[in-house]
Amino acid sequence: MAYDIIIKSGTVYDGKGNAPIQADIGITGNEISAIGPLGDSQAAHVIDATGKYVVPGFIDMTNHADTHLTLFKYPTLESLLMQGVTTIIGGNCGSSLAPLGSSEAIHGIKKWADLSDLNINWATFEEYVWELDAQNLGVNFGSFAGYGTLRRGVIGNEMRLLTLEESEKVKLLLSNALDQGAFGLSMGLAYGHEAISPTEELIEISRVLQEKGGVLKVHLRSEGSGLLAAVNEVVRIGREAGVSVQISHLKAIGKKSWRSLAPVLDIIHNAKASGLNINFDVSPYAATGSSLYVLIPAWAREGGFDELFKRIDDSETRKKIIDELASYTLHADKILISSSRIKTIVGQTLAEIADNAGITPEEALLATVRASEGRVSMIGRTVSVRNTKDEVKDQDSFIASDGEGYAEESARGGDITHPRSFGAFPHFWHRFVNELALVSPEEAIKKLTSGPAEKLGIKRRGSIAKGNFADIAVFDPKTFKEGNSYRNPYRYAIGMTTVVVNGRLAVENGLPTHGRFGRVVKR
Repeated sequence: MAYDIIIKSGTVYDGKGNAPIQADIGITGNEISAIGPLGDSQAAHVIDATGKYVVPGFIDMTNHADTHLTLFKYPTLESLLMQGVTTIIGGNCGSSLAPLGSSEAIHGIKKWADLSDLNINWATFEEYVWELDAQNLGVNFGSFAGYGTLRRGVIGNEMRLLTLEESEKVKLLLSNALDQGAFGLSMGLAYGHEAISPTEELIEISRVLQEKGGVLKVHLRSEGSGLLAAVNEVVRIGREAGVSVQISHLKAIGKKSWRSLAPVLDIIHNAKASGLNINFDVSPYAATGSSLYVLIPAWAREGGFDELFKRIDDSETRKKIIDELASYTLHADKILISSSRIKTIVGQTLAEIADNAGITPEEALLATVRASEGRVSMIGRTVSVRNTKDEVKDQDSFIASDGEGYAEESARGGDITHPRSFGAFPHFWHRFVNELALVSPEEAIKKLTSGPAEKLGIKRRGSIAKGNFADIAVFDPKTFKEGNSYRNPYRYAIGMTTVVVNGRLAVENGLPTHGRFGRVVKR
């Protein structure tokens, strides 16, 4: 029998946590058509996988290529492909690009991207899917509906509680998005327009998921001093709404909060033992990536950037903000500016900016946010290495990048991305599987493939089985590692030799083919 692609003599992990087998894989069209000894069978492409692992393509369930607009700027998304990622899920942390209930709905992404770079010709989730299909992306893409986007679509930029009528409108937008393929509802409870929402409002909106199906995916209200309360809130929402819960990029930020991680894991384990379907994902770095403005006290951020800037410009209010910031543990020397409208400060720490200007770190933080009109990102080395180890090996965790997709030429823009966008999955493998042996290869691959697929309800992907879509990664388990660093993040991973997306070669002989073979995936 003739195949389009044969992957020969590899060590095949099915993604389900089973022990590997030595086998050939035959691919016909976009499907896996044979697994086993294929002898002298012919194919247009024969890939020798001797000494290499053959695994399902990785699924990145917390990705921001959509809201950072790299989905449109760099549609081949090669920084992800070179890690073995074949499917990404967007619409995370309360922000999605659809559905758009009004023109103000999209404004939530202004903290990350310039809206002038986006040509919006859709309103519904279905229309958004059509547009992405026409983009011919390099990887498969699916999305949640973001609660911040839904809320803004109904009440615009107002920061207040929803009326009963407005709540019904939000629920209708969500219901329609679920019918049109959204994987569920995401919340970004640390961000102003959602932080105002009481738990009872969140429970009511989440009940739509129980009726329609789908996952509740939550960026917690606090990842610092309020972490325990934030996790308890999510458990309550999940129980009372009767929905499956996924906590995005779980972490404890700041030394004072590091001790909270162990009891948080206990809460999650106990909730699962009592019947709640709850998991979390983790980016395998002891450094966060976020918007700088989220370090400013929540009360000062109420009303969005315009109100924040007024408070910063008012000398009395500014002093009040600075005094409160001074009571925090900022770790200014560990906060690296990764992107800003002021390119001269990119690559500097907050402490360096303060020293150069002769001001305090608190003053430097406010000045940087104000001068960049809010759109400034940071990398913060404020996460415990020990906690990260505990999270990645936990039975209820998955691995996700929490990054975006790029190409190597993205470095020409002058900004610094978090290295996770190029290296999250190889870093996880190299550090936690190879070096520390905290996770077995079988379990590690499951955390990257069938685990996320089953949690989200992605069909025919995430495992190697006859009849599944041919999303496959082939890598050298001894050399697979990140090829970048914090200061030089725009470098592809090492050791990934072949990536197949929907039966087409997206990476061949360790190099991207620049093909765009991804599809939109729906719940």
